[in-house]
Amino acid sequence: MSFVSHEPAEATRRTIWQALESSVELHRDRDAIRYGGTSVTYGQMLDHVDRLATGLLAAGIQPGDHVAIVFPAVPEWIYVHYALTTVGAIIVPINFNYVADEVRWVLTQGDVSAIITLDAFRGLDFLNVFRGVDPALQRGPVCSEQLPLITQMFVLDSNEDPGGPYSLRTLLAHEPSAAERERLAKIRASQSAGDACYIMFTSGSTARPKPALVTHRMINGVGYYQARACNVGPEDRVLQQWTTFHVGGVVPCISLPHAAGASVCLLGAFEPGLVLDVGERERCTFTGGFDTNFTKLIGHPDFKNRDLSALKKCLVGCTPSYYDHLQSVFHFDPLAMTYGITEGGSTVAITMPEDTDPEIRRSSNGRPLPGVEMRIIDPETGQTVPPGTPGEIIFRGWDTFLGYYKMPEETAAALDAEGFVHTGDYGWLDENGYLYYRGRYKMMVKTGGENVSQREVEIFLEDNIPAVEFAQVVGVPDEVWGEAVVAFIQLRAGANATPEEIREQCRGKISGFKIPKHVLVMAPTDWPILAVGRPDKHTLRRMAMEKLGRQEAM
Repeated sequence: MSFVSHEPAEATRRTIWQALESSVELHRDRDAIRYGGTSVTYGQMLDHVDRLATGLLAAGIQPGDHVAIVFPAVPEWIYVHYALTTVGAIIVPINFNYVADEVRWVLTQGDVSAIITLDAFRGLDFLNVFRGVDPALQRGPVCSEQLPLITQMFVLDSNEDPGGPYSLRTLLAHEPSAAERERLAKIRASQSAGDACYIMFTSGSTARPKPALVTHRMINGVGYYQARACNVGPEDRVLQQWTTFHVGGVVPCISLPHAAGASVCLLGAFEPGLVLDVGERERCTFTGGFDTNFTKLIGHPDFKNRDLSALKKCLVGCTPSYYDHLQSVFHFDPLAMTYGITEGGSTVAITMPEDTDPEIRRSSNGRPLPGVEMRIIDPETGQTVPPGTPGEIIFRGWDTFLGYYKMPEETAAALDAEGFVHTGDYGWLDENGYLYYRGRYKMMVKTGGENVSQREVEIFLEDNIPAVEFAQVVGVPDEVWGEAVVAFIQLRAGANATPEEIREQCRGKISGFKIPKHVLVMAPTDWPILAVGRPDKHTLRRMAMEKLGRQEAM
């Protein structure tokens, strides 16, 4: 079955600059950003963006440059987003949970030529992480033998600002000349909606995160439809729970509220107590996140004592049973269900206000966005299957990514000759075009909102933990994390190590969300093997669920 909806909205044909210009024209005096008791109007935000954009151009940032950023959700992150994209640079966000080797991969594979970062945040020393990659990566001009493309680093200091040309605050105070304004206007006018504006690193079936090229129209169009799905308007206040280094954070934190003239209330980073503080104080009306976010929020000891009565609108992708749980606690209206991946701009299908059937709203992931064609195919034959028949989800349209940067083989595997993205995800379309996503063909674990490559963790365990001879990783349902990373390991002959010792040896060497939550030791004769000789992952997952007392989410 193939399903495509009607003509997409104007937002899908706009650059980020055109979208920002329109929002400021309509909502100049309304709050665009609220953070730490302060507010910034749309007009003030544009002034910050123009100063920063011209300052970056004056500092040598050019259209087409790849600029890595490391930011929590603070106002300067939003200024950097708009400034870089509207000068024609391509942003390369770095997950600030990454360790040095992972950061090095992003900088190298992403052909990064400049870095913009906060110095530190809540105990995380970002400058120290960069020094761990290469001591040459410091504020100011950069001359690195390891990373020769990188020429400069700009820093936002969290405490006393030293000033100077490599201070982000200096750039934000830049007074643009008439010539600089003219140059900026020409660059913005030369852009098109189909231009790349982000390289988003997303874990896939390979051992390393893959760099997906995301376009202006993906960012703008998805934000517009997310706002429409949740009835977000100028009077709304968006409670930020998303990360800054995923497209699933950039879109709902920036393009969603600003497409609707709403304000976004930033937290910096997710912390349940802070979510409660900000949600109550700011009378936030809309939020979204992963089931893990809400599980931690509801489980906070002060949750029942807080007034979140204004919070009535929500965007989520979860199981039907968790949908019911959210409604029993919050009584959202609407609670929009979504399905998406990085390669689709974070949302490919969503329930809209006109989808009034309660069972459709709780059980399905909505219809594909207007202008997006979706099919379900047999992954073995590639043939489209009838309605109600499970298969692989594929799609094409304006929210299709451009490919994986410098990864032609991976791009060819993901994008077919007809322009369809092969997601590796499992689900079906009903006779009315509603999508029911029910799992992943890809060997991935979705834990706490992060996609973890099973293969990456397997290689890490075998290469970095001395006692481990062989490892196989699966994901099992988990009430807190959505899925938990579980590692089956075989110890080297004569080695002795407990599961907790294995987990402890992982710390500081790989991101915390990739460290297995459970380690199960296998004897050489215990591995279930497929006929072709590979370990049987389906059987391993079932074994893990039985041993841990888990059941499939309904």
